[in-house]
Amino acid sequence: MTTPWMVHRPEFLRLTDLLDPAVSAASTLSTWDAGEWEMAVGDLAEQFSDYHTPLLAADRAAVLALAEVFGVSAKVASALRWCPDPQADTEWWWEVEDSPRAAALVGELRREVAPGHLLHGIALTPWLECGACDDVLVRLDDENALVGTTPYRVAVVRPTWSHGPESPPWPATAVFDQALDALDRLESCFRTAPPQV
Repeated sequence: MTTPWMVHRPEFLRLTDLLDPAVSAASTLSTWDAGEWEMAVGDLAEQFSDYHTPLLAADRAAVLALAEVFGVSAKVASALRWCPDPQADTEWWWEVEDSPRAAALVGELRREVAPGHLLHGIALTPWLECGACDDVLVRLDDENALVGTTPYRVAVVRPTWSHGPESPPWPATAVFDQALDALDRLESCFRTAPPQV
């Protein structure tokens, strides 16, 4: 008798090979081998999400196909929103962490964020930048901001590019305890909403 484990395991293994080498796939593979396939597929998608693993359209489709087979389509589709397609010319955001662009964003935000602002005195790590507007998703580098762990606080901020201090509430900022909530805001191209705490 053919089981889902036998039929889909080679594809699952191929997809785990796409993870960043720094990410251990051992627990995900153990979950798969224990017969908890839906959980394993969900965990794989979350690992892709946590590290913003670039996924080509064919690989994204393969993950979604596995999710469909094992009944976790909504969870996986939500997680894959964080994974850019490096070949798409229509990406509306791109990862900037550890890039020269991130350094420019940090410099600008340091100049703009004045005392009294939600972000004043907080170390920021620019993470994603929206291509449709000027919004930037930043990780708030506090005791909860351990890379690869959730939840941690993030903010969507709209630099004014004035190259000088702004009067709070500018630059417009929304702080979130959940990264997916911030992505929803980033997707909506948050433009002039008042700051939220």
